[in-house]
Parts: sequence; C-alpha cells; structure tokens
Amino acid sequence: MMAGVTKEKVVIRHIVDLSPDEAFDAWINPKLVEKWWGPEGYRTVVEKLDARPGGDFIFQMTAPSGASCPMTGTYTAIERPTSLSFEVRDHCVADMPDTVRPPAHPSHVVVAFEPHGDKTEIIITQAGLNADYQLLAEGGWGQSLTRLAQTPS
Repeated sequence: MMAGVTKEKVVIRHIVDLSPDEAFDAWINPKLVEKWWGPEGYRTVVEKLDARPGGDFIFQMTAPSGASCPMTGTYTAIERPTSLSFEVRDHCVADMPDTVRPPAHPSHVVVAFEPHGDKTEIIITQAGLNADYQLLAEGGWGQSLTRLAQTPS
C-alpha cells in the first residue's frame, strides 16, 4: 500500500486480489461494505446506501471503545467499474484524539479502480480536510483497504 498527504488531499493506493467489478461491488453493496469499512476494530452498520448520483449514504460506525458516530454523505458520480465519488458531510469522530480537529466542512472522495492483471488497484483521493485530520483519514483509509483485501468476496 502507498499513501501520501499533501496540503490539499490524501491519496491512498492499495492492490486487492479482486477484479474491478468485484472491488467496485465492495463499495456499493451494503452487506460487503459492512465487512470492511472503517479502521481496524471498528464495526460499521449501513443504514442507507443509495449508490447513484445524488443518492445518500449513512454508515453508523462503532469504535472498539463502544463510542459510535455516523458517517454520512452523497454520491456525486458512479462510473461502474472504474470510479465512484462522494461528498462526506459528517465525518465519524469516535475515539478521535483530542489533538485532532474534526472537519468543519464536507470533504470530497474519489475512488478509482484500475485493473492490474487479475487484481485491482484501488486509489482513494480525499480533498477538503484540515491538515491534522488528513493523517487520521490516511490511517483510516489504509486500514479499511487492508480489511477489504482480507474480506472474502
């Protein structure tokens, strides 16, 4: 996995042993999302997932401590099986360190699915986060993609 943070965005790259269609489905199928979404130790319940431009999602995330918070947003583009994008309105802040400021504004996420032989590279780009939250997002996305790679399709 490769990751990077700039002043403008977080970029995470991870190769998974899935076809682009399978990897794409893992992002839009509620049962699959619940298996891998969130950092290590988190549990996610999909309350709503309307994967179409203008459709909303609501994910209830529970941290290992039991603290819970929603992550909500709206899909802005769906291009099966190459990309999807969404705006995150509410960022989950359960168990967030006191030294990190929660995002004050929505952020924008683009997820690209690039074929690599019989595997797929998933590239996540998230823009619109304050600098201290970017590091938290980088770790969270990295752990989520590791969980996705370990999830049976």
